[in-house]
Amino acid sequence: MLSHYTTHGRSIPRRNLTAATGVMEINVRPFAWHDLLTLYRNRRRVLCTNSALMLTSGSPLNPLAMLTHLDPTRGIFTAVSSGNNGEQALFGQITYVPGRRSAQLSFLLPEDELTPALLSILLEALAEVSGSWGALNLLAEIEERSVALESVRRNGFNVYAWQTIWHMQPKAGSPHAASWGSAYPIDENPVRSLYQLLVPPLVQSAEPFEQHNAQRLVFRQEGEILAYADVLSGTQGIYLQPVVHPAVANPDAVLEGLLARLPASPQRPVYVAARSYQAWL
Repeated sequence: MLSHYTTHGRSIPRRNLTAATGVMEINVRPFAWHDLLTLYRNRRRVLCTNSALMLTSGSPLNPLAMLTHLDPTRGIFTAVSSGNNGEQALFGQITYVPGRRSAQLSFLLPEDELTPALLSILLEALAEVSGSWGALNLLAEIEERSVALESVRRNGFNVYAWQTIWHMQPKAGSPHAASWGSAYPIDENPVRSLYQLLVPPLVQSAEPFEQHNAQRLVFRQEGEILAYADVLSGTQGIYLQPVVHPAVANPDAVLEGLLARLPASPQRPVYVAARSYQAWL
């Protein structure tokens, strides 16, 4: 399930944040090098909220990777929320690409101890940081069965789509592979029109159409673009986000053609994300 939180463009100074809730004082501060040991001890209790990043690049909790994230100018910010009553500290991370409408919540930790008070202040701080960077929304992906779902929803996140991710096995020799090809700048208008036609307005407000994507593939049927797929590749896998017009004939074969169009890489699994507004997939 995908949720979004409106940041309202708020800005905060880069210092520790303190809030009082009842008799407990909560402190939120940027992640520091001395947090690495605590993070490592809790690495198996992480709630990943960005499936594309996890499936293509692996765990964001690698200690070396975390050290590179201490610099907020990289568009990555990790915060730590803790109380004065001995509660387990909570960790959260956001990523943001300058110029985009939305920032992305990468993970929360530990998943089984997301204390409502600590989580509320942590999410508020992360939203404020993303707003200060220029993001209008903060997006998160939460499993419907996760114990954290209700807590996240109570803290200002609204559902805008459901998503199922499939681990696919590409098949060589699909006759539809030749119908898929790289998207060129000249294809941007028809792809944008397809996006605006098939993607609900609520989703468009959270995930606006992305300008020319070097890894985007398009499907042509009788000379008309009736499907496209954004491709995210990483060292750990390939992630596909297809948008397919219901007029496409034999969509299962078309998707097989998309998979066959990818470069052969047995070491990297392929994942396909199907959104609720693309129910026929």
